[in-house]
Amino acid sequence: MAAVTTRLCTRPRARRAERGQVLLIVAVMGLLAMGLWVLAWRATHDAIRLERVTVQRDLRAGSVQQALALGLTLLQTGRPPIDPYGCVVTVTHAGDNHTCAVTYSSEGTQDDWTVEAHLATESDIANLPAMPATF
Repeated sequence: MAAVTTRLCTRPRARRAERGQVLLIVAVMGLLAMGLWVLAWRATHDAIRLERVTVQRDLRAGSVQQALALGLTLLQTGRPPIDPYGCVVTVTHAGDNHTCAVTYSSEGTQDDWTVEAHLATESDIANLPAMPATF
């Protein structure tokens, strides 16, 4: 009679366990890579946002504040004809022309005025007169 031998196959099971470990390692590395990508994306997004804020601040400092200064100089020549009064003025900043709207409104008495300036919209340009030389 031939001898019956039983052979245990432990090797395929070890391979299956190794495959599971490799899959786990690949999943963890994928999550780490996605985490690094998110950090890089957020840092880039923050840098772009800060640059945009800096450009807008420079535009405001060069154009809107200059228009506000012109509006205050105009207020020194007299009182606006109506309350509230608005006008537009074109100022040059960094070689570009910017149209700004300047609005005057009284604060109760004829000598207290609030002067506001902002970049003019299309409706401001169409509806408001140009800034006069004097009031």
